[in-house]
Amino acid sequence: MKNFLLISIILVLISCGEKTDETKATAYIPELVITDSLVIDNLTELALIDVKEDHSEYLFYDFKTDEFFRVNKHGEIILKANRSEDGKDSFKARYFTTAHYLQDDRILVLTRALTSIYDLDFNLIESRKNDFELLSHTVAGSRAALTFGDYLYTFSMDISEEAQAIFESNEFSAAYPFMRVRAINTLETIHQEYIPQESQMAINPGLYNNLDPIVKIMQEEMFVVFPNSPEMYVYGFPKLKLKTFWKLNPGEDYKQIKPSNPDIGLDGFFQSLAASEYKGFAFSNGYLLTFFEGGAPQDEIDALPNRTVGSAEFNELVKKYKSNYNYQIFKGQDKIWQGDLDVNLWSVRDILYSNAKPGEDPYAVEKDVQTIYFYELK
Repeated sequence: MKNFLLISIILVLISCGEKTDETKATAYIPELVITDSLVIDNLTELALIDVKEDHSEYLFYDFKTDEFFRVNKHGEIILKANRSEDGKDSFKARYFTTAHYLQDDRILVLTRALTSIYDLDFNLIESRKNDFELLSHTVAGSRAALTFGDYLYTFSMDISEEAQAIFESNEFSAAYPFMRVRAINTLETIHQEYIPQESQMAINPGLYNNLDPIVKIMQEEMFVVFPNSPEMYVYGFPKLKLKTFWKLNPGEDYKQIKPSNPDIGLDGFFQSLAASEYKGFAFSNGYLLTFFEGGAPQDEIDALPNRTVGSAEFNELVKKYKSNYNYQIFKGQDKIWQGDLDVNLWSVRDILYSNAKPGEDPYAVEKDVQTIYFYELK
C-alpha cells in the first residue's frame, strides 16, 4: 500500500454554544490527515462493503458487473466473483443486502430471502432461508447487519403475522424490538432491544424512511447513531443493555425529520428531503467524528411541480442540499468543533475513507485506476 505525504485540512474552530469561552480557547482541535491509500487497477467505481479486522483485505462490489472484489492491502485484486447469476454458488437474487467477513476465512452474504456463507473463493458452504427481514432501503452495503466474532447484529423484523400487524400500526417505530443479536451459526436471536425511549422516533412514533441506525461494535460495546435522531447511544454487547447516551447537539444546521403520512404516497421521501440525516461516524485517535447531511427548505419542496421522486427537479434539490456533509468532532462527550470539510468522508467498521483528496473532484478527470484515501484525526 503506497504511502502518501500527509495532507492536512486546517479545521477552523467555530462557536459551540454549550462550551464556555475558556474551554473553547484551550480546546485542541485535531487535523484531518490522509494516512494511506489503496490504488486499485480497475476502470469502474467500486463500493467498499467491508474490511477484515487486521486491514489485510477489503471487500468491494461493482454495481456495473455485479461482481465482488477481494482486494489486498497493496491494492491487488485477489478475486472477482459474480454470485448473482444462476449456478450452485448463487445467492439466488440480483442484489444482496449486505456482506461481511466472518472468522475462519468465511464471508456472509445476506439477501432478502437467504443467508449464505462462502469461503474466500466464493464457493458456497451453506445457505438457509431467512425467517427475518432487514429493515433497510439500501442494497449491497446495508447498515442493518454487522458481524462481530460469534455474533450477527441485525436491525430486522421476524417474518410473521404479528410483526406485519405492528408494521401497519401508528406506533411502528417504537413498538417492536428491531435491534437483534443473533448466534452466527444458527441465526437465532439471543438478545433483543427496542429503539431507545429518548430517541426522536420513540418520542414521535410513526413511519420513517430510514430507521436503521449506524452501528460500530468495539470489544464489549456497541455505539449507535440513528440517522434521524441526534444522539449517541452506547450499549453493552452482546446483551444490548443501554449503558449511556448523550446529545450530539448539531444546532441549527440540523433539521429534524417528522414521521411520514401513510395516506400520502411517497411522503417519506419528501420528509427525508426536508430533513437532516446522520450518514456516519468514526472513532480516530481518541476523538469521535460524526457527519450529517442537511435538508432542503420546505418552500422549495412545496414549489416542486409534482410529487415525483426522482424527477429532475427533485434530484436538483438533493444535489443542492444533500451533496455535502456537516462534520462534528467530539472529545469524550464534549463537542469541540462543528463545520464543513472540503471532502466527503465515509466509514466502514473502524476505517475513515474517501475517494478523493481535500478539494478534489474525483469525477473531474477520467482515470484508469481507483484510489481510496484513508483518513485519521491527529
